[in-house]
Amino acid sequence: MDLTKKFPRSPVDKLHGIDHLRRLIDKARAHNSGTLGEYNYNCPMDQLLLTHLGVSAEDFARIVATHTTDETVYAELWKRFPKALSPEAISTFNAHYEAAAPDTPEKQAWFDSVRNAIDPSRTDIRTWVRLLDLEEKRHVPVL
Repeated sequence: MDLTKKFPRSPVDKLHGIDHLRRLIDKARAHNSGTLGEYNYNCPMDQLLLTHLGVSAEDFARIVATHTTDETVYAELWKRFPKALSPEAISTFNAHYEAAAPDTPEKQAWFDSVRNAIDPSRTDIRTWVRLLDLEEKRHVPVL
């Protein structure tokens, strides 16, 4: 995965119902190959999922390095962290993840400046997930 040439998958492109997992796999592959570009592996959004799973960024990168497909990465995660991958745990994680928004005035100011530089009319975009999709030129439905 070369993130200097294309975007990682959407933060809400689910793998087995889990938000951010496909994106985190893309970022781990780029991290492993030295092609992250402007992206940060183990950013706060990555940390939400890594913490939920109970795995470090380093261990997750090793899992991705030794499994060639999303499905085999998921299978390894399922073996190691079945409680974190239960339907109830996934539902709770996804709700928290999709609602994550700036939590300080400084973060809100930065968030607003990024959003407004892209499309100042999109004041309906108030979460990190929706901002990422807007930044990466994906369709973000108006709420």
